Amino acid sequence: MSTIEIGFAFLAALSASVLLTPLARRVALKYRLVDKPNRRKRHLMTTPLLGGMAIYFSFAVTIIAGLLFLDGGVSLISFGWKSLCILVITGAGLMSIVGLVDDILGLSPVIKLALHTVAAVLMGFVFVTKGALLNVFLTGSSYAWLTAPLTVIWLVGITNSVNLLDHADGLSAGTCAIAAIFFSIVNLISCNYSLAFISAALGGATVGFLFYNYNPASIFMGDCGSNMLGFMLGVIAVLGVYTPEGSIREIAIFTPVLILALPMIDTAFVLRYRWKNGKPLFDADRNHLAHRLMRLGLSHNQAVRVLLVVAALFGTLALLLPTLEPYQAILLFAHALGLVALFSFFMNRAETR
Repeated sequence: MSTIEIGFAFLAALSASVLLTPLARRVALKYRLVDKPNRRKRHLMTTPLLGGMAIYFSFAVTIIAGLLFLDGGVSLISFGWKSLCILVITGAGLMSIVGLVDDILGLSPVIKLALHTVAAVLMGFVFVTKGALLNVFLTGSSYAWLTAPLTVIWLVGITNSVNLLDHADGLSAGTCAIAAIFFSIVNLISCNYSLAFISAALGGATVGFLFYNYNPASIFMGDCGSNMLGFMLGVIAVLGVYTPEGSIREIAIFTPVLILALPMIDTAFVLRYRWKNGKPLFDADRNHLAHRLMRLGLSHNQAVRVLLVVAALFGTLALLLPTLEPYQAILLFAHALGLVALFSFFMNRAETR
């Protein structure tokens, strides 16, 4: 597998998504699979769902093509090329189905979270038993047994974080596209070609959908899409190789955390906001980052662009990490945390005023 073939994965998935998303929109309208405006949603018109199915099929078709015509190339993970392709197609498909059930039935937040968790735990267990473990400092220590449950918790957490981020046109799709592209670049640099291919296909499928999802959106991805994207990004984060040979393994976790910083920050901020104001943690509301930026005077598109720039900046910092000495990487990560704290402080001050 070569860089050209990885680039082809991105373009092929993008093209498929551009073609399939309008088809998904027509199907959604025909069968009334739509999202209607209400008190907590900004969109003014009934908007078709099923965008997530277009993303999934575009991604899956590209992976199947890679499985049939490519050998997987150099890989630094425990999975063979065929096993990796089958597992990601199956895992992404299961998460899409769980989300689609929610989109159709309109489940309560608690039931939705329970279903997301069960599906993520099931697939997380499969990945763990196949050798895909979160590369944390526990590996090789007497507490190594914690690695497996932490891996599952990570997959559940990031799946639901991306789901929560889907509250403004273009925000979740744009963030996931940026994250997938950075994951592809990082794994390409580390010569982990099979995972770079998977990441590129996911990024291309999401970018193709974004053409129709940017404000004003003509279609939404729904939980079908956000579940699948969150889970796949979590899996890619687990399977990636992020530290050069001989470096301190503890800093490996910094790269995926920075690439996926925006959905995690949004989740942390909104849960803290609900807890501080005595609101139920699992009830949907309009207190996410984009909503709060809009209340401070930014337009919808301006708020989304600001957050996408933040996601890209964190991704750029993640690209720098493998080139730094361990102490420099730790300082960079500490500075990133400091910026998040400052952002939170000034946003709270502005809202108070």
